[in-house]
Amino acid sequence: MKTFIKLLSAGVACSAMTAAMPAIAADAAGQETDVAAAAPQAGTGIEDIVVTGRKRARSEALQETPVSITALSSAQLERAVSKDLTDVGRMTPNASLQPSAQRGVQNFAIRGMGVSGSTPSDEPAVGIFQDGVYWGSNYGALGELFDIEGVEILRGPQGTLFGRNVTGGAVTVRSARPTQETSAKMMLGAGNGLMLEGSAVANLPVVTDTLAARVAVLTRRNDGLFKNDVTGGSYGKTSTFVVRPSLRWTPTPDADITLLGEFYHQYGDSVVVRGISPNTVPGGPLTLPEQEGYVTPSDYFTVSPGDNGFSDVKVYFTMLEANFNIGPGVLTSITGYRKVRARVLTDFDGTPSDGFLQGVRNDQHQWSSELRYAADLNDWLSMTAGGYYFDQSFSFGETRDLNNHASLLGTRSMLDNSSFAAFAEVDIKPVTNLTVTLGGRYTEEKKKASSAPFGACSFDLTTCTFTGPAHYKGDNFSPKIGVSYQVDQGPLFFASMTKGFRSGGFALRGTALASPYDAEKVTAYEAGFKSDWLDRHLRLNVSAYYNKYKDLQRTVLAPDPLLGVIQSVFNAADAEIKGAEFELTAIPFDGLTLGATYGYTRARYKSFLGVADPGSRRFVRVPEHTGNLSADYETALSNGDKAGFHVGGAYSSKYYYDEANLLSQKGYWLVDANIYYRLDSGLTLSAYSRNITNTKYSNWGSTLGALGQNMFPGDPRTYGVRMTAEF
Repeated sequence: MKTFIKLLSAGVACSAMTAAMPAIAADAAGQETDVAAAAPQAGTGIEDIVVTGRKRARSEALQETPVSITALSSAQLERAVSKDLTDVGRMTPNASLQPSAQRGVQNFAIRGMGVSGSTPSDEPAVGIFQDGVYWGSNYGALGELFDIEGVEILRGPQGTLFGRNVTGGAVTVRSARPTQETSAKMMLGAGNGLMLEGSAVANLPVVTDTLAARVAVLTRRNDGLFKNDVTGGSYGKTSTFVVRPSLRWTPTPDADITLLGEFYHQYGDSVVVRGISPNTVPGGPLTLPEQEGYVTPSDYFTVSPGDNGFSDVKVYFTMLEANFNIGPGVLTSITGYRKVRARVLTDFDGTPSDGFLQGVRNDQHQWSSELRYAADLNDWLSMTAGGYYFDQSFSFGETRDLNNHASLLGTRSMLDNSSFAAFAEVDIKPVTNLTVTLGGRYTEEKKKASSAPFGACSFDLTTCTFTGPAHYKGDNFSPKIGVSYQVDQGPLFFASMTKGFRSGGFALRGTALASPYDAEKVTAYEAGFKSDWLDRHLRLNVSAYYNKYKDLQRTVLAPDPLLGVIQSVFNAADAEIKGAEFELTAIPFDGLTLGATYGYTRARYKSFLGVADPGSRRFVRVPEHTGNLSADYETALSNGDKAGFHVGGAYSSKYYYDEANLLSQKGYWLVDANIYYRLDSGLTLSAYSRNITNTKYSNWGSTLGALGQNMFPGDPRTYGVRMTAEF
C-alpha cells in the first residue's frame, strides 16, 4: 500500500504544478458511440477521444471519464499496421494480450490477472466484447482489426457494468456501422512469407435517411515465416477470411436498429512449436528427443515438427442492437449469438519424435441479451440500469498420441452454462465539479458438466463413458464506489473501490469429474488523474491500483471430497497485485505526435496451497514492466498530397511460462514502422515492417516431463507493402 501511495503522490504532484495550464476537453457527441481519434489538425492540439465503456446515455470524452481506459481509433490502428488484438496489447500499459498454444486462442492478462492455457472450462479473467456482446469462448478470440471504429481497453475489474470474468479488465471492439454516405475502400497488400492480403468495404444508403447497408470482406494468407528443417520447406502457413455485412435502420429520429453478422475462418498449419533439446530444466529427466539424439536448431526461427498438424477455426457471429430515445435517456437492447467450431492438431513436443501429438475438437455456441436504460435525469444526476442474460454450451474433445504411439488417449467433456444479472450505476454531483459514483451488480449462474476422462474414450472419440452430470450454482454481488473531481480548466482526479469475480465451475481437463471450485474474487482500489497541458499539446494520464484476490483458481495436487488426492483446479491461492500506469502524449510541433506509456505490476501470492514460500513464486506470463514508445508524423504537401510515418517500440520485461517458474522469457523490445504517401485522389501507398530488429522471443513454453520441452516463438521480422484506395 505504501508503494501505491508513493506512485500516486508523485503523479499528483506533477499534475498540481500544471493545474493552471489550459486543459480543454470536447463534449461527447450525441448518441453516437464511435471511438473517434483523428490525426491532429494543424494548431488544434491533441484530438479528443470519445469512449463508451461506461455505457452512459451519451458518449464521453476520454479525458472526462473517471476510469483507466486506453482507447485506440481505427486511424491509429491502421497507421500502426495492427492486425489483431495482440497488437493492441503492446500499445497498452500493464496489458499482456498474448495467444495461447492453439491457433486463435486468447490468453489475455491485464494488471497481472489472466489465464494461461487452452482448456475451454477455464473462464477468462479479461473479457472480450464485440459490439456489446461478450465472447464466452477463448477460441477464435484474437479477432481481425479491420473496418472497426475503435478498441477500448478498460484496465482493472469491471464487475458492475460488464459482470463476471472481467477481474483483470475488459477489451471492447466496435465494428464500423452503416451510414447514409456512399463510400468504398479497397486494400491490396503483399509481404514476406509469400503473404498476400486484400480487403474491400462498401457502404451505401438503401433508403434515404432511413436504411443503410455495409459489407466488409478481408482475406489474408501466407506460406509461413519459419523454416521446417524436416521437410526443407516453410512452416506456419495460415489463411484468414472474414466477411461482415450489416444494416442500420433509422425509422424515426428517436430510434435506430443495427443488424450485424460476421463469418471468420482461419485455417492452415498449427501454431508454431519449437522443441527444446537438451532439456534446460535443472534436474529434469532424460527426455525422448534427447534419447533419440535430437538437438534444437541453432537458428531460432527454424523448427522441426514431426507432424505439420493443422488448424481450422470457424466463428459465426450475429448481433442486433436497438436504441430508442425515451424521456431523458436511451433504452438499449443488444442481443447476440456466437458459434465457434475448432479442429486442431498440434505437434506439441515440436521435434521429429512422436512424443506428444495433440488433437482438439471444440464446439461452442452462445446467445446473450442485455436491456439497459441510461439517462441524464438532470444536471446533477445520471444513471445506467439494466438486466443481462447469457447462455452457452460447449462440447470439447482432446486426443493425445504419446511416446511414439505407445499411448493413444482420448477425453471429452460437455458444459451447459447460464447466467442472469441485474445492474445499476449512478453519477451524483452534490457540488460543482464533484461527482460521486455508486453502483452494483447482482449475478446468478448455473453450470452442468459431464466428463469422460483420459482412458474413458476411444482414441477417435466416438465411444466414451461419461460421469455426471454434476451441477454448480453460484451468485455474487459486486459493488462500486467512486469519486471524481474536475478542476476548472485543469486535471480530472478520480478514485474508486470495486469488487468483481471470476466464475466458479468444473475442471474439464481430461481428469475425472471432481467437485466444483468456487468463484475467485477481487477487491480493487484505484486512483489517478487525467490532464491536458499547453493548450492540449501535452497530455499526461496516471493511475495507481491495489487489488486483493481471494480463492484464486489454480491447478494443484490436493484432496477432493469425492475422488481423494488428485491434480485438478482448486481455490488454491490468495494474492495482492499493485502497480501504476503512465500515458503521455505530446505534440512538439504541428504534424508530429509522440507517445509513451509505462506500466508497473507487482503481483505476489500471499498464500498458495502446497507452496512453502508463496511470496517468491511469480505469476505466469505477467511481466513486471511494460512500455511503449511511438512517433507519428504527417505533413501536407503543396500539391494536396500527404506523407507520413509511424514508428513504435513495445517493451516487456521478463516473465515466466509456468507456475513452478522453471521456464522464462527474458525482457525484449518489438519495433515496428510504417511509411505512407496519400494522394489527394484517395490512393495511399505504404511500406511497413514489424519486429524490425528480428527479436527472438516466445509467447509461452512448457515442460512435458520425459516427453520433452517446448516454446512457442513469436514471429520473426516481417515486412510488406499496401495500396489502399478510398472512394
